Amino acid sequence: MPSVDQIIAFVSPFAQAYGYIAVFVLSILEAMPLTGIVVPGEIIIVLGGFFAKTGDLNLIYVILAAGIGAIIGDFISYVLGYKFGENLLRKYGKYLFFKEEHFEKTKKLMHEHCGKSLIIGRFNKVTRAFIPFIAGSSKIPFLKFMIFNIIGGISWAIVYVGVGFIFGKSWEVASKYLGRFILIAIVLSIIIIFTYRIINKHRHIFAKYHLHVLMVNIAALYLLGKMIDDAAKGELMARIDYWINIKITVLWHPYFIKFMMAVTQIATPSTLITVSVALFLTLAYQQKIYHYFLLIFSIVGGVWIEMFMKGIVERPRPTNALFFVDNYSLPSGHATMAFIFFTMLLYSFKDDFKSAIKKKLFIAGCIFGFLLIGFSRIFLNVHWFSDVIAGFALGLFWITLLILIFKYVISTRKKTSPLQNPTDLNMIK
Repeated sequence: MPSVDQIIAFVSPFAQAYGYIAVFVLSILEAMPLTGIVVPGEIIIVLGGFFAKTGDLNLIYVILAAGIGAIIGDFISYVLGYKFGENLLRKYGKYLFFKEEHFEKTKKLMHEHCGKSLIIGRFNKVTRAFIPFIAGSSKIPFLKFMIFNIIGGISWAIVYVGVGFIFGKSWEVASKYLGRFILIAIVLSIIIIFTYRIINKHRHIFAKYHLHVLMVNIAALYLLGKMIDDAAKGELMARIDYWINIKITVLWHPYFIKFMMAVTQIATPSTLITVSVALFLTLAYQQKIYHYFLLIFSIVGGVWIEMFMKGIVERPRPTNALFFVDNYSLPSGHATMAFIFFTMLLYSFKDDFKSAIKKKLFIAGCIFGFLLIGFSRIFLNVHWFSDVIAGFALGLFWITLLILIFKYVISTRKKTSPLQNPTDLNMIK
């Protein structure tokens, strides 16, 4: 099983060869209008600090590359604003809801609080890309601009490179206590929560329902990381795996074996994907466009992520399986795809039942479906117990993440979008 250290070792040659160039160029691009909004400069700068801690890059050189790049980028943005900014803002500002009176107020604020705007504004991704441009448009004196530009650029470089360096320093310590994959899950959780809060702060698109979805998403991600770490270290879940693997053989009756073999053969990922085609057609026929696209992304993405994770984890299967399987064990592909399929079936049609009893039976049937498939894998000893739990957790994480992503995408689309007809929006809680 490759460790995170091995993954870092794989990336290290690229960091050594192109690290300083990447930090320098992206620092320039991130400081300029338009490109600054989409270029992931902050992430690269933090990674530069991380690889400075691992010894692949020099800390001082990374700070200089980031700082000089930021100063040059701000300078270019200032020149563009000084030469073309006022005319562009007056001519096209209305299309960005930036009226002429707004420009006059902005000029006044820039002259009154130039230093504060340039230095503090650099630490915000949106304002960082436009503040130098507005400073040029407002005809801030060049010398005054450059003084605060240098202070802001160097400060920003030191802070973000320092974050990466400190993270690299604490990585080994934290991973010893938390586990490497748990630590990765925590970092991903922080990124997801931070992104959720930023989007909701500016767009207010998420309801209380989506907060619950977020909580389930984070819990599933933690559970997935826990299963992988315990399997790698031979801790609690690994010991439970071995105990269940031995005890389950007590239930090996010929009739049970035939039944579970039938279940596991019917529920192969390829079969579930084939059955999903029928579900695609049904959703398309009923014009459930939202659920149609959600199913496509959940199935295709689920297959890819499950295969990718098996290649990363490389956990061997039990040696006492009732039949031979030649790929890796964690997470269980059967469990992942069964969870995604039956959850999407439930999510798409649960509100179509008028009878409360029929609805409860339908929900129970969907839950029983993926649990039975998961149990069949454990019963036949082709998977460890934690493989199946990891598969369920992966499926839950992926579906809940897609629900949040779809909510954001739909909120940004025009009213003419096929995903935004009233029927579909009523399905999005």
